[in-house]
Amino acid sequence: MTYSNLIWKMNRGFTLFSMLFISLFQLMILYLVTTFDTQAMLKSVLSQLPENLKLFLNDAFFNMLTFDGAAAFGFNHPIVLSLLAIVAISIPVRHVSREIENGNMEMMLSQPFRRKSLILKLWLSACLILGLIILTSFLASILSIQIFHELSWKVFFRILTIALNLWLLFILIMTFTLLIATLSKGGGFSGNLGAVITLLFYLLFFFGQLWKEMKFTLHINIFNYYMPQEIMMGQNGYWLDCTVLAGLILILLLLSLDRFEKRDIP
Repeated sequence: MTYSNLIWKMNRGFTLFSMLFISLFQLMILYLVTTFDTQAMLKSVLSQLPENLKLFLNDAFFNMLTFDGAAAFGFNHPIVLSLLAIVAISIPVRHVSREIENGNMEMMLSQPFRRKSLILKLWLSACLILGLIILTSFLASILSIQIFHELSWKVFFRILTIALNLWLLFILIMTFTLLIATLSKGGGFSGNLGAVITLLFYLLFFFGQLWKEMKFTLHINIFNYYMPQEIMMGQNGYWLDCTVLAGLILILLLLSLDRFEKRDIP
């Protein structure tokens, strides 16, 4: 528990900021939908866009931005995803790569506990921190719907499933960054590579939806298994998406544990 407390203390500031920012962001989005005629404004903007981009935006649920759609969009906005990505990437980098670089990891590993225990505690702590941020966002969204609209059990359940799907997505991002950190020599390389891989997945997801020639890349894209708009509209595929993400998480975690157990710490 001492190591877990250390992880929390070192990441507490940005975690609390993320919780507050994303919660207020959810509140703002739902307030704007109830205050302004967003559908009329969006139709005006969409009419000026190329046809391919219109089709992409239609799939992204912008052209029918109802109150429920806005609630889903709040979990899929680039600002929200960016904050969660920073948390998911920075934790393994700070507690593995940086600790190797400054020599603290060698000192920690001289203590009587297994290497796998350290990595597993780090992974679980990161999962809890990401879960705390997403849980706060979920509660803020539910509260906002109750204040500005009308909360039903169907909407409550769908937002809950979106939050769980989002949590798995960023656990996956954290886990592949952890694997990179357990393989690298230290420093910022693992963080830079984790960020580049995440950004490439996001950009390929965008282009895969925009251009038919790149649609085949969606099947190997992690963001293709997080579809909040489809969940809010009641479309099928949620459990398959969660199964794919959970399977990848398990494989990458086992690889991280194995690689860190066998590597030399300078």
